[in-house]
Amino acid sequence: MPVNADRNAKRYYKSGQFVPLDGLYGDMWGGWLPFMKGDQFPSHPTMGASKWSYEGPLATGLPELRKASHTLRK
Repeated sequence: MPVNADRNAKRYYKSGQFVPLDGLYGDMWGGWLPFMKGDQFPSHPTMGASKWSYEGPLATGLPELRKASHTLRK
């Protein structure tokens, strides 16, 4: 875990700012995206400008997708 990861966990970044370190970031609308240092935080496609927060290193993996409640037909 990077030394300044804990400090960045409590910080918010605005759309258009540059990503300070590699990791998984969440926006205020509930979206999660992986970013690499130097990327720019995007705006939400529908809601516009957003705030992003550091959620953890990429080693933790992406959040698991929900599985459909119905079964597939064979």
